[in-house]
Amino acid sequence: MLMEKELFIQGTSEPLQQAREYVEKKKDEIISLKDRNRFHHMPEVGWMNDPNGFSVYDGEYHLFYQYFPYDVKWGPMHWGHVKSKDLIKWEYLPVALAPDQSYETGGCFSGSAFEVDGKHVLMYTGHTNPNPEDESYVRQVQCLAVGDGVNYQKYIQNPIIKTEEMPPHSSLTDFRDPKVWKKGETYYCILGSKSDENSARVLLYKSEDLIHWTYVGLVGESNHEFGYMWECPDFFHLDGEDVLIMSPQGVPEDEFRHKNTNTTVYCLGHLDYDSAHYDFRKMEELDYGLDFYAPQTTESLDGRRLMIAWMQSWHRNMPTDKQGWVSSMTLPRELTVKDDILYQWPVREIENYRTNLVRFEDLLVTGVQQLAGVEGRHIDMDLTVELNDAQRFEIKVMKGENQETTIAYDVDREVLSFDRRQSGSGIEGLNYREMPVPLKDGKLSLRILMDTYSVELFAQQGAHTMTSTVYADLTSTQVEFASDKEVKLTINKWDLAV
Repeated sequence: MLMEKELFIQGTSEPLQQAREYVEKKKDEIISLKDRNRFHHMPEVGWMNDPNGFSVYDGEYHLFYQYFPYDVKWGPMHWGHVKSKDLIKWEYLPVALAPDQSYETGGCFSGSAFEVDGKHVLMYTGHTNPNPEDESYVRQVQCLAVGDGVNYQKYIQNPIIKTEEMPPHSSLTDFRDPKVWKKGETYYCILGSKSDENSARVLLYKSEDLIHWTYVGLVGESNHEFGYMWECPDFFHLDGEDVLIMSPQGVPEDEFRHKNTNTTVYCLGHLDYDSAHYDFRKMEELDYGLDFYAPQTTESLDGRRLMIAWMQSWHRNMPTDKQGWVSSMTLPRELTVKDDILYQWPVREIENYRTNLVRFEDLLVTGVQQLAGVEGRHIDMDLTVELNDAQRFEIKVMKGENQETTIAYDVDREVLSFDRRQSGSGIEGLNYREMPVPLKDGKLSLRILMDTYSVELFAQQGAHTMTSTVYADLTSTQVEFASDKEVKLTINKWDLAV
């Protein structure tokens, strides 16, 4: 019944056609390989934020995203759209959704996607605000669209979850970002929300047909102790755990944690599908870098749990606006749970693009040293450091004239830091972060993925991660190692030819 043609608005609306034509006209003016990341998805033109609808459809990976093609700043949200066969090279597709209905005049906000009976189904938030000067007029509702991988038609009786179907004492202004999955014959959906007293919530709904939804209960609530809004929730079962990922707003700093304006956390626990209660056995910041937000997951064609995130932070200037595009996504990551830790690791498909291996084994380094062949802006490098009596070890990347970005390990504190204050990025505000990383058998393992404007750092086989943008001059390509006392390094470095 869901797929019957008469249930959906047919044709391409004028706002959607206009957005598609605008991107087609402007993209050739904007895209220049030397000025863009090579293996991270970026918009062709304009503004991009949260990943949406990360999914498999018809044997390929699809990724949608919050998109405003007309400017390099946030505006009424559309859904941009790309697809890929290997998660590395993305093919641009026409804009999938534009705000063209009365229930979404302020934008088509975040949501998820999944395949049903050969169709690609999108569930997203419709946002309206008839009085932009007064946020109390905002309303957010949940909507449905169905398509063929390129064109999508909206359900004629949207919205499918209205504000009237929220639990008592809910804020009507924050009710968004549906993530849908199927368990048995029932569809479930979690949504970010908050109470009318500004306490963050995650809600659970269920449906047998994706159209008629029933509120199940409250998955969890911050009780004013952990933020005022939990955005972009994601839920999946992995390695015996029910994993909840979310992006809280308004979380106070806690030593090393939650330094960015908005943070992202993962939770381990068990969900009771009858009551919606989740026990929150563990909660931890998902990525300690300067630019990581609103992650979304899907299951790969071969059964891996994959995650991608917006490689940016709110309330921060983005220097590529001068080039006509803003922000990137992270490289997709494989997730596993082991010993109560959510491990993250770059998708193995990136290894198909490795070339020009340079290897050093049991190399002794003291002081400052550069290594032949270890340089570049598009590299994959893993190294193991035996620290011995050293107290501080550093790797300087994107190093050039008066520019450097420093990754450092403090042995006494067991803290790994990322410092782009001398990078020449021109990024205002927070440019330095630390995260606790215990040594294992006296060793530190690191994997560093660098693209034109980004550094993704994975420590101790992915138990700890830091993701950051770095807009250094493209001529800054040197890599330098430094230690206060002798350390032993084993290094594998590849160029990435994407």
